[in-house]
Amino acid sequence: MNVIFGDTIDKFFFKESLKILFFVSFLIFSLDLLLNLVKELEDLSINYSFLEILQYIFYISLSRLCEILPLCAVISAILTFGFLSDSGELIAAQILGKSMLANILNILKPIIIFLIFTLLSFELITPKLEILAKNIKFKDQELAIKSDWLQKNNVLANYSFLDNSGSDIKLYYLNEEKRLQSIVEAKSFEIQEDKWQLNEAFDSIKKENYSVFYWEEGPNVGINEDLGIKELPLSQVYKILTQTGPEREKKKISYEFWKKLLEPFSAVSIIILSIALSILFFEKNKNLERLLFGALMAFGFNLILKILGNIAIINNISPGLAILLPSLIVGFLGLRLLKA
Repeated sequence: MNVIFGDTIDKFFFKESLKILFFVSFLIFSLDLLLNLVKELEDLSINYSFLEILQYIFYISLSRLCEILPLCAVISAILTFGFLSDSGELIAAQILGKSMLANILNILKPIIIFLIFTLLSFELITPKLEILAKNIKFKDQELAIKSDWLQKNNVLANYSFLDNSGSDIKLYYLNEEKRLQSIVEAKSFEIQEDKWQLNEAFDSIKKENYSVFYWEEGPNVGINEDLGIKELPLSQVYKILTQTGPEREKKKISYEFWKKLLEPFSAVSIIILSIALSILFFEKNKNLERLLFGALMAFGFNLILKILGNIAIINNISPGLAILLPSLIVGFLGLRLLKA
């Protein structure tokens, strides 16, 4: 355990960081809970009681906590560094031979643990919370027919879903010149492991009937999902990514996948830069300023990643690279400032 927590000074820094992380997370979680409550009270009705509203916002807020934890991490790291600096513990640790980087690492340890936990939550916990919340709020609503489009290689598919039943499907086959070659339609279809089965199909161009027609390249994930791409588990998003057809759509899904996967690394990078800048800009007893600075740094960097992600999607650049490269630059810049 000493390898992880270190000596007495390391453990003290770890506990202080953990305590402030819990405090900041509780404040932001409570604020998010309150805002969701105010929003949901507008939908209060006989079919959506106050108790159900409380259950709904509890599940939603728990799910959202994993999304806002990187913001909490940045703010809490800057506040922890400020408190330790103001109280003299940081100077005492340096006198005892602890380097600045070692002290920052001790502050980061609980944050890294919780950021890894959020990554696991995106896979195992938050999708289930989203489904529970959806079942509470929309349980009495009538099922609606969902109509959608997708493309896979040279096939455009238009289809509908009612609950789990596929219907009214049309497959538009294009040749290499992107000209319409065939239109296969059916009133019902089934999604199998590696293909789609169209029942009683008809080709309206070739004028041919099929008792059973198979679309061999039809995807078997991402169809009729209860959750959107942002709410789905990372493993499911990856499977959808491997089966997505149009390049632009693939880039959008890729951005959501890499943004979640690299979230811990991006958060640690902006924390290092934020602490380095706070040393330059803030003197003692400036914790309110540090709080605002941390929030601005977290929101600003997240906005930059979104802008770069959109640029990558438009210009056919890897969204993963558009997220990883700025994080590496920010982290490297922060380390250089700390060593200066």
